[in-house]
Amino acid sequence: MARGLDPVGHAGDFDTAVIIEMPLPWKYNVKEQENLLPPEMVQLYDLWLQRYYDGLGYRNTALLIAPDKEYTVEGYRRVMFYTRPEGLFSHLIKVEYLVPEDKLGKLVWALYEEKDTLAEFEKYRNLAGDTIRDMLVCTHGAVDVVCGKFGYPLFKHLHDNYADETLRVWRVSHFGGHVFAPTLMDMPLGHCWAYIQEEQAQQIVGQSGDVTAMKGHYRGWSGAERGFAQVADFALWQEYGWSWFDTPKQLGIISQDDNEEPQWAEIEVTYQLPDSADLSHAKIRVEISHTIETNPSTGKAHAYAYPQYRVVDIDHQSAPISSTQTPNY
Repeated sequence: MARGLDPVGHAGDFDTAVIIEMPLPWKYNVKEQENLLPPEMVQLYDLWLQRYYDGLGYRNTALLIAPDKEYTVEGYRRVMFYTRPEGLFSHLIKVEYLVPEDKLGKLVWALYEEKDTLAEFEKYRNLAGDTIRDMLVCTHGAVDVVCGKFGYPLFKHLHDNYADETLRVWRVSHFGGHVFAPTLMDMPLGHCWAYIQEEQAQQIVGQSGDVTAMKGHYRGWSGAERGFAQVADFALWQEYGWSWFDTPKQLGIISQDDNEEPQWAEIEVTYQLPDSADLSHAKIRVEISHTIETNPSTGKAHAYAYPQYRVVDIDHQSAPISSTQTPNY
């Protein structure tokens, strides 16, 4: 944060996320770490990478969580599977399993590639876990030392002071953005946060207090596309307050400049406010004001130019903007 780097717009976005309990230690590249991942998971990683190289995109994320004496069940592995709903939504859909260790790889493969076999895993469903909130704090020091140095104290603070029957706190593997350490992901809300200290942790857990005080700490919502759309979502959170996080919404780009790296975009946001039967609409213009160049990882010689965004205009509409234009949802 001392660099003046605003993290908004720099959260990952995905269609599915699978979070898997896996013993420490984790090396830099967990896929190549001997005897860590089941072969089905290694095969799945390779398949996703090949599809990406084939131009089919990469809309999945897989993360590891460390076993915890408060949550771990001996002989079993916890698997949390999140999917992005269709249409307007505020939270991801979560399904949780407690599966025997020897069936872990087969379950993860089934979640993506053999869905017709999922019925055999129904007996391992942990229905109580489907409604639990999980905070994932990156402590993957083998990827970047700052995640261990700053992430672990945040994990311990949250775990010791806020974990209860409705909220679990986990150590998680790298999910991007070491430069924003300590960083955390709040699931199933899908929000990513940066530079979190005890004061910000209290606000995030309670979803309370002055939202303007959280400027400079919010990376974005995984339900919106990285960059301009996440910044538009941030702007409406600043307007509506914490209730915005529970407001069903959908965001899409309706226009942007034709540069190879666009410098502005107009975002259509459709949402349904609490106690309202009608949909609301807003058109938000977001621009890149400048970039800040800094090393994305400790000890790396190369630098990355992080776009810094500004909201130029918010136009609340009484009718859908996309009646004449097709948003890129």
